Formats: sequence, C-alpha cells, structure tokens
Amino acid sequence: MNELQFTRADLWPWLLALPVAWALLWALFDRSRRAVRRYGARGGDAVPRPLLQSLRLTLLLGLGLVCWMDPRYGDEPVSVERRGLDLIFCLDTSRSMLARDLEPTRLARALQDIRAVLPDLEGGDRVGLVVFAGQARLWIPLTHDLDSFRGLLDEVDTETVKTGGTDLAAALRKALETADVEHNKTTAVVLLTDGEDLAGAGRQAATELHDQGIVVHAIGYGSSMGSKITVAADGGETFLRDQDGAEVVSKMDPESLRAVANVTGGEFLRADAMVLPLNELHAKRLLPMQKRSYDAGEQTGKRARYQWVLLPLLVLLLFEIAMAGGRHR
Repeated sequence: MNELQFTRADLWPWLLALPVAWALLWALFDRSRRAVRRYGARGGDAVPRPLLQSLRLTLLLGLGLVCWMDPRYGDEPVSVERRGLDLIFCLDTSRSMLARDLEPTRLARALQDIRAVLPDLEGGDRVGLVVFAGQARLWIPLTHDLDSFRGLLDEVDTETVKTGGTDLAAALRKALETADVEHNKTTAVVLLTDGEDLAGAGRQAATELHDQGIVVHAIGYGSSMGSKITVAADGGETFLRDQDGAEVVSKMDPESLRAVANVTGGEFLRADAMVLPLNELHAKRLLPMQKRSYDAGEQTGKRARYQWVLLPLLVLLLFEIAMAGGRHR
C-alpha cells in the first residue's frame, strides 16, 4: 500500500516541543532587539525581527526532525538475504524426565527452556527437534517457521517415543543425519537430558559428530541427589518401580554429559544452576558462531522520501545564512 510511513515514528512526541522552542527563540531574539534599540546598532548590523527569525529557525528544527524520522512512501523491491545457524535440539523424552527435582518436571522445564530461547534466534536461523528415549526420532525437520515449531513442540511428551531407555548415541546420530554436513561450521547440536547414558555409547557418537566438524552442547536436567519418578496410575499418581518392585530413583549424570560436550569442544550447563540455560548458551556460544546465507531474494519495501524534507530544509538554511548580517553570518 502506498501510505506515508516513518522509520523512526517514535520521535513524533518531539514535534510537540517545537512551540516551546519557538517561544524560547522569540524571547532570545526580542531581548537582542531591545538591547540594540537601547544601546544603538553598530554600522552594518541589522536589527533582528524576533517573530520572523524565531519562526524560521523553529521551522528549520521541525524539518530537521521530520527528516531524521526517515519518511517513506511508495513501494520498491528490496534485496534481502537471510543468514543464520542450523540449531538441532535433541530432547530426552524418557520417563526419567518426569522426575520433579526440577519444577514442574525435568521434561516440562526443558520444553520451557526451548520456548524461551526461540525469540532470541535470528530471522535466518533454522531449528529442528530430535526426540529420544530408547531410540531416536526426528520430530521436527530443520525449519525457519518458528510458529510451526512451537506448535509441534507442544505435542511432545513421554509417549512420543515408545521404546524405553535413554540412548544418547541414537539421538546424536539422528542429529547427524538431520544436519547439513556441507555447512558444519554453521550447525550446532544441543542435547537436553538427565544424562543417564544407560547404553554407554554417547561419547562415541559425539566423536562421530566431531569428525564432521559439528559441535555438541549439553544441558543437564535433574539433580545429583536424584528424584523418584512420578507416573499416572488408576486416576492418580504413583512412583515408578523397577522389575523387583523397588521405587526408581533417577539422578542426573553430569560426567556423561560433560564428556559428550568436551569431545566436540562444546559447553555443558546444569539447568538446576541457572534460570535460562539455553539463553545463556545462545549468548555465549551460539550467537558468535559463523552464519551462512540460506537464500537471497526480493521483498517489497518502502522508498525513502527524506529528500522531500531535506530540499526545503537546505533552501531555508541558505536563506537564513543570506539574511544574517555582519558577524552573525
């Protein structure tokens, strides 16, 4: 639509200060005029006219402000280029993530952290999600569409992957399949889990990603003290039990996660030690990473029209300089 817009529209309130500026300028020039009349003008000095001079200078200020607000009118094609990262989340959805040593549960907290970092991502970033327990599944392929990503994220729970267990290696290898290895320097994998690597192959899988030049970061959910796992049963809740009938206590395994991250040169963070670990990781490690161009094209933008204001501003400024006399010039 061809409608007048301003890039810095938040500067509009400053226009309300122009009458105040005019009053101050008029008072200043009127005082000068009265002083000249009282003590007499020197040769060549013109007696200023306060009303006209203050109006011209106020108009100059107003035009300068409107020019700074960057008026735009009319559509024009603008070349655009999206640059960003490929960010692959590997989210543990095993039943151990139902432990409540993090509120409300480890899994709910991990989902909250993913949602919290999405607004920090740049327009060119792509995100994908691998969910895993005893096996891994690509839940969301790499996409620029963060709204769709949020919608699919809401559907994740401990039933997303039916096979029990916590296979970190399967998750990392699925992330490697998802990644574009031709652009490994602009790809990062973030592992969100309690770190119970029961299969014991997570470090080996991390080595495979390292060989492809992909960095793996890990965020641990849970506490070293451990917690019982609450599950639904008979319309209520009970604690998960093993085959012998003993209540299962799940502990976070920080050493496994630290080892996985160290193999690839990544970072290990504990979710129980900070409020927003993913935001911290993004600011510290992801944001400084090299970005790549995904696509280039055109979109419609508004044509800059500051020249419409700049031309009368220059004419008025030249007129003001020409009207100034003697040392005032």
